[in-house]
Amino acid sequence: MSLPHAITAVKSRMRQVAWRGLAPFGISPQQYQLLMAMAEKEERCHGDLARCTWMDKPTASRILRALQERGLVRSEADPAHRRRVLFSLEPKGVALAEALLEFRRFMREGMERGLAGEERQRLRALLGSVMDNLDRMEAELSGPAPEKP
Repeated sequence: MSLPHAITAVKSRMRQVAWRGLAPFGISPQQYQLLMAMAEKEERCHGDLARCTWMDKPTASRILRALQERGLVRSEADPAHRRRVLFSLEPKGVALAEALLEFRRFMREGMERGLAGEERQRLRALLGSVMDNLDRMEAELSGPAPEKP
């Protein structure tokens, strides 16, 4: 199995498990990611949330809007930067994030079950290297278009 195929398969299976585990909470895996990111650090800007969850900005915007409509997230102008908006959890969002801690533990521990400590560290390092390579590849593709003859 090629590396791209293996990573795609793992991501697909992880999303299937996440959808099933999150169904009782009525949220999607991407909504879960953003909620947990805000639970870890209050008052995060849109770009920071998109980066730390590996989402593109339009997707993060759409999901943040949906979370706001459900009363889980609020947005406020950043007093330090006139054009930036900061997102925080509403009390209802804080309660949901706390309820999701057990699911987060289930996912983290379940995915690493059977791996020794060194294996876990090595796998994280290898996946980090793959992500760095993909970032470089994206930058190469985003560079100036080749001139047409």
